[in-house]
Amino acid sequence: MSVICTIGAIAVSQAQTATCQNAQYNADVLARFPNIAKACSKIISKDGEDYAVVTARLDRVDPSGRVQVRVKHADGSYSQRLSIRPRPDLKVLVDGKPARVQDLAENQEITAYVKVREPEMALAPADAGETFAFIPIEEPQTQMAALPATAGILPLLGLLGGVSLLLGGWLSAMRRRRH
Repeated sequence: MSVICTIGAIAVSQAQTATCQNAQYNADVLARFPNIAKACSKIISKDGEDYAVVTARLDRVDPSGRVQVRVKHADGSYSQRLSIRPRPDLKVLVDGKPARVQDLAENQEITAYVKVREPEMALAPADAGETFAFIPIEEPQTQMAALPATAGILPLLGLLGGVSLLLGGWLSAMRRRRH
């Protein structure tokens, strides 16, 4: 009888579906995304793989194609910035409409899927039948923003002209002193 109860308990525990709180997140996932359990709205399983469903706010899309997002926690706060590099032609679903990643605007909210076993993220594809395109989550970058290059050569030419006038005035003064 105890053997039958043990087998039944094992079957029940295996049939129990994963939730955001009891999912077995990989150590690499937790290292890059320590608050995944707080940000997760649900766990879905597809082809034997578990994915945490999260809502992310777009911070920016770099000219290099890097997408920087902050994942929304259940309390409304946001995670640290996460970076991914989706393929340039990727179309995602935003507000029920398909949009290219490069055309997304700051502060738009998008649905994303994070693999439970690997530090990879996929944005919700525009077509429901399309497979997820998972991209490794990159380390957050702390780089200084580049200053805009608005000044041309004109200030340099003005400076050279001013130095030339001063040099000419000084040479004239020296010549008058000698005479």
